[in-house]
Parts: sequence; structure tokens; C-alpha cells
Amino acid sequence: EVVSERNEHSASGELLSISMRRGVYPTSCSDRKDNSSEDKSNYKHLAVGDIAYNSMRMWQGACGLSSFDGIISPAYTVAIPSAATDGRFLIDLFKTTEMLNTFQRNSQGLTSDTWNLKYPAFSKIKCSIPSLHE
Repeated sequence: EVVSERNEHSASGELLSISMRRGVYPTSCSDRKDNSSEDKSNYKHLAVGDIAYNSMRMWQGACGLSSFDGIISPAYTVAIPSAATDGRFLIDLFKTTEMLNTFQRNSQGLTSDTWNLKYPAFSKIKCSIPSLHE
């Protein structure tokens, strides 16, 4: 009820990354080697205000609210907060111990190396949030 999935693909735009500590940031601002594929036709569009998360690391808090418009690896999931939802609140909520435990319980895979929280499972997770005014 509070987010929907953005599944738009784009090959053009600034390449963005996600980390647990920094959230969403331009890959060009990283000291890590860019190992993205040459062919970016399958990359996802990420808009300002979208929430992006690493499907393999959501249970560790690898998510962020985007301040950038660009593209992101297809390994990430992009969620659009509804007009009645504050994305900043969701990001803070998603990093609480209670929610991280919930994400871990809802991730699929045999070991922590393979746990994955795809959007269909993510979208069914229930949580309480205040009204936008609150």
C-alpha cells in the first residue's frame, strides 16, 4: 500500500550504487572499481525520491532514498513511495533492528550468502507507519 515497484529499464543516465552506509550515490564518487557491464540496456531507471535496495543485502540495511536521477544495476530493486508516504521515514524504518529481522525472515535462500528479498515478497511485508502529517 505504501510503495510500488519501478521496473523501467534505461541504458542512459548516471550510474548509481547503493551501500549500507552511504545509501544511494553516484558510482563515480566511489573508490571501488566500476565492474558494470558494457551493455546497460537491462539497467533500471532510478528517480529522485525512489527507494532502491540490494535484494541480496536488504536484511543488512543495504537501501537508500535516491537524491539522484540515473540508472542502477538490475540486481537492485526500485520502489516508489506513494504520495501519502514519506520516503525518508521508510528508509529510517527499514534500518531498524525489527525491520532488518523481518527482511531476513522474508528473504529466500538456503544460506545468508544466497538470501534474497525480491519485490513480490517485500511488497507483502506489513508495517505500521504514521500518516504523512504525523
